[in-house]
Amino acid sequence: MSDQGFPIIEYADGMSPQDWGLMHGESFRAGIHELIQIRRSLMLEKNPQLTLEHVSRLAHQQWQITCDYDPPLAAEIEAISQGAGASIEDIVILNNYTDFRDIQVPDQGCSVVVVNYDQGPVAGQTWDMHGSAKDYVCCLRVPQPGFTQPTILYSIVGCVGMMGIHPRGSMVGVNNINTDGARAGVLWPCVVRRILQQHSHAQMVEQLRVAPVTSGHTYLIASLESSEFWEVMPGLAERVSRLDAAEDGFLFHTNHCLGPQARQRESAVSMNSTTHIRYELLEKKITAVRTLDDVYQLLNDHENYPKSICSNFQIDSQDPSITCGGAAAELKTGQVRMWRGDPEHDANFRCHSFQLGASQVA
Repeated sequence: MSDQGFPIIEYADGMSPQDWGLMHGESFRAGIHELIQIRRSLMLEKNPQLTLEHVSRLAHQQWQITCDYDPPLAAEIEAISQGAGASIEDIVILNNYTDFRDIQVPDQGCSVVVVNYDQGPVAGQTWDMHGSAKDYVCCLRVPQPGFTQPTILYSIVGCVGMMGIHPRGSMVGVNNINTDGARAGVLWPCVVRRILQQHSHAQMVEQLRVAPVTSGHTYLIASLESSEFWEVMPGLAERVSRLDAAEDGFLFHTNHCLGPQARQRESAVSMNSTTHIRYELLEKKITAVRTLDDVYQLLNDHENYPKSICSNFQIDSQDPSITCGGAAAELKTGQVRMWRGDPEHDANFRCHSFQLGASQVA
């Protein structure tokens, strides 16, 4: 397997979603094919009762829902598949791996935080995934109509984005929760992209509430107006915490449900094995966090390693997860950091810095 080098994939302004996707797929064809094989193998190994016919049927259902949900994003994904020489089914699996029905990933989760003090909201999260994904993470720079700066997304090659920061000063973060009621729905990276396209905090929240999701996730919707955590699953979107722009304070979330309605639908059997440990660590440490540097240090904290906030937890794990990287942003100034790996334990750790600002075209 190859190391993609944590690339920055630059989508050119003035080009179509098809052009973007074709360039993405052609440029990272080998890595996309490797990641497809890894994720197919993991699904079938994880659940031997999941047949190839079941996977194919569910992938095509999700694809049709995604085409109806956002045709331009679907065009980008289809062009990625064409550029990579891969089937739509394979690209759907690559993008929506954690949402496939009947797949349990109890040791795969993330830690998400936001603090709001004098410098305005600072938000960030770790990306804890199956360790095989680390060599395939990347950043996407996607032009935004009306802005001189792009949206920056944390992703993996072949995927349209897993979290992101818009130059207007908004961010979408995501982590897994294990709940009942999974069904064929839209690819969740498309939900992230769709929310980031909205023009106000209220519109971002409304897009999340109406999205035809496949399974459970917690979404951080952060902007210069407000920051909120929503626990979302088919049939339910429950806001579990909120911090307004005028309030000093913090919010954080790991991988267990906090909302009373969401808790009724949570699967205790599939719950992430480190979620409560990381939650308690965040609760203890976040009171001292104020700045972008502080958030970066918190998300790379190793207390109680390997069951730490920066969690390279692979020992005796049913589905080994490590901190594949993370991202943090100061939303008022547009300072963004995205990194791959663990600065203390990885020889191939890499970090990218971006300066977005809110430079809107007049």
